[in-house]
Amino acid sequence: MKKVIKIMIIVLLMNLLSGCWDRRDIEATVPVLGVGIDFIEEEDRDLTKSNKVKVTIQVPIPANMEQGEDVVWIISSVGETVAGAIDNLQNKLNQELFFGHLQVIIFSQDIAKEGINKYLNFFRNSPQIRRLSWLLIAEDTAEDIIKSEPKLESIQSIYLTHMLNNGVSTGRIPDIRLGDFFIRLSNPGEQATAVMLKADKEIIDYIGLAVFEGDEFVGSLDQPETLYYQRTLGVPNDTSNLVLACDPTTEIDRLTIKMQEVSSKLQPELKEDKIIMKIKLKVEAKVLEQLNKNNLGREDVVHQIERRIENKLKREIDKVIEKTQSKFQTDIWGFGEYVRAYYPEYWNKIKWEEEFPKIKITTEVKAYIRQVGMINFTGR
Repeated sequence: MKKVIKIMIIVLLMNLLSGCWDRRDIEATVPVLGVGIDFIEEEDRDLTKSNKVKVTIQVPIPANMEQGEDVVWIISSVGETVAGAIDNLQNKLNQELFFGHLQVIIFSQDIAKEGINKYLNFFRNSPQIRRLSWLLIAEDTAEDIIKSEPKLESIQSIYLTHMLNNGVSTGRIPDIRLGDFFIRLSNPGEQATAVMLKADKEIIDYIGLAVFEGDEFVGSLDQPETLYYQRTLGVPNDTSNLVLACDPTTEIDRLTIKMQEVSSKLQPELKEDKIIMKIKLKVEAKVLEQLNKNNLGREDVVHQIERRIENKLKREIDKVIEKTQSKFQTDIWGFGEYVRAYYPEYWNKIKWEEEFPKIKITTEVKAYIRQVGMINFTGR
């Protein structure tokens, strides 16, 4: 009997101890939806450029949601570190900042050029920050993007998230989140990239891909170059089309080609202690638009179109590869990870950052036209 009583007492005491140790009253917190990080303006800079940053945050104003005006509050503060600037922001508010709903983290290009890793420590170490948040690079200032006023959405961070997610679903925008950036920083066989934006009051414009060497921004790929980068990695694209110029040697006028399926295979080959990286790309497409009334349904004409697609894709992909090898000298493709997996002994003998600009890369493209107008082609 005494044993039963003791057990009942223990159970009752356990109920008293239950609960969330880090529980916060929702009424006492305010969610941060977007964070922008810039260097402070030159005339306001008390310390050196490298140890004074301006953090701009965007928080919703629930009381104004029904009216639809001024539904967000944008506030900035300066500190010697990101955490210090956020502490200064907290001192101006009557509620605790909560980062569990953070949508976007935006760094200015100037910040990224110096090296982004030290400014990421706050976001890496905070348990509230989700790895699915977007890490973005602003061509000018991050504050410009945070303060933009898009017409289709009253909350900029929500508009930006929807824009990016739609771009990812159609293959126009690379799907690179905060967690992906962290992984690439730690992988020896690939370099980091991030989506790049610019803003002009009402317009937020996706402009391409920011390229990093280590954690330092070294340049960017524009939108068309980023699309060829995506296709090389086998990412399908539902909205961007390939335009083939007029060919005076054939009866084919200018054509617009829609890519329906894209698949790629990356294969390293070690020959005489030298790496050859082989890229094989397979594309299935259809003719979306033609500017003349010539019959494209003949088999020989279809083959001509396929060869032109192959030549166009190979030429443009090779240009992007050459840019990353010669200008940036940084492996954003992840070729090094393939080399490390296939040839570990060779990998251990080299420094990939020195080897990547010198390796030979071959591109092979095979295109298949599946539809010309109302005519379908199968089995080839």
